[in-house]
Amino acid sequence: MARLSGAGTAFAKVVVAQVAIVAGLVLWLKVCMPRVEKARAAAAVAAREQRIEAFYVSIAVEDTSREIPPQQAKFGSPTHPLRLRSQSPVDEVEQVLGAPGSQRRDFRGGVHLTWTGTRHTLEASFNDGRLYCLVLTDRQTGHGAMVFQSSVYFHPF
Repeated sequence: MARLSGAGTAFAKVVVAQVAIVAGLVLWLKVCMPRVEKARAAAAVAAREQRIEAFYVSIAVEDTSREIPPQQAKFGSPTHPLRLRSQSPVDEVEQVLGAPGSQRRDFRGGVHLTWTGTRHTLEASFNDGRLYCLVLTDRQTGHGAMVFQSSVYFHPF
């Protein structure tokens, strides 16, 4: 009889250990995994914000031959109008910025891709597969700038 009670105690210990393991897994899946995923998503959005800012700085250049009139200059906008450095193809822009958050087409066949970061939203407009307009908007204030191939059409808002 002593052997049977010892076997029952070992069986109970095994069951308790298995229940503890299952409870630990459930706790991990319900509590820890969402936190890990949230941190991973926040890091991805922060990386996207850095790519947006770096791309805008690399593609929008000042046209020093012209000045912006004081009545058109907005707080924080450059004193010279901006223009696009190049007419990059869609594939090249997507390679730099990653997959866009949204995409739409206009009635003339133009493609408008949008990337949203933590502080900025960047909309790139393409005609015949070439970049012709870039709109950078500050998500907090709503201010930004429209940059075209020519600095004549530069529009801070």
